[in-house]
Amino acid sequence: MSIVDDSTGQPIVAMDQVSAQRILEKSTGHPHEGRIYDYLLGGSSNFAVDRAFARQQIKQYPAMSWVAQQNRHCLGRFVRYMLHHGIRQFVDIGSGLPTQGNVHQIADQVAPGESHVVYIDHDPVAAAHAYLLLEKSGRSDRHFAIQADLLDYERLWDAVLECGRIDPTRPVGLLLLAVLHFVPDDGPRTPSDAVAFLRDEAMPGSYLALSHGTYDGMTAEERARLSVVQDNYDNKSTARTRERGHDEILTYFGDWELVEPGLVWTSQWNPEGLEQEHIDGDLPPEQSRLLAGAARKPR
Repeated sequence: MSIVDDSTGQPIVAMDQVSAQRILEKSTGHPHEGRIYDYLLGGSSNFAVDRAFARQQIKQYPAMSWVAQQNRHCLGRFVRYMLHHGIRQFVDIGSGLPTQGNVHQIADQVAPGESHVVYIDHDPVAAAHAYLLLEKSGRSDRHFAIQADLLDYERLWDAVLECGRIDPTRPVGLLLLAVLHFVPDDGPRTPSDAVAFLRDEAMPGSYLALSHGTYDGMTAEERARLSVVQDNYDNKSTARTRERGHDEILTYFGDWELVEPGLVWTSQWNPEGLEQEHIDGDLPPEQSRLLAGAARKPR
């Protein structure tokens, strides 16, 4: 399946096996943010160039692996929370490479065979990995991978609906974890525009969950160290990063009802009723460097 805009000729791409393999073979010569993240989580979908880059950043900012683990565990809590409140379909935007604890795997643990997931990433490498994982797992009848840009949000949503896994008449769980800080504000379309569009398209009762990097609460020394890491990502990987503050991140939820405990550090987003988690080497919450929150669209 591929949707093409007649005015631009640019497709939104759904993978096939041949194109997915070709994309992966061409991607191994430079560090890739998705594979770096996979390495930080202890995964195996990474190459020597990714590991070397990640180790350099860990020397500069030793908490990086812990930060990644906190964000991934927070994703799991978001999904389990939404499942507990009746959500059975998810759109994971900026899904990155399939790694430890994918959305469909968590959903099938809680509600076996009931959920549908659409994975979306602008990066062809991430989309190719997602396609191959779903094909290998035999779950492509309920789950789907799409390559699309968040800022091309109308066609992105058209592709979500056309793939046939999401019912637009039912509430959906929108997931935007560690993605918005890779999206610039200086173009004709902004991440705020994109998230507002998604909020409008989602049915009442839907949920929006996100995490976002921030410099809030950092000392000057910590900020200097993290700035070096950010510059390294900007110069050597395939993504550029941007930091935003608590109040700006909060605006992405619009008028949706924020779920307690609100917009907090990823390690602190653990609403009542979910099992408390402990990650080896736990650090102060502010060291997680990503704020996380979820909100529900009023009925």
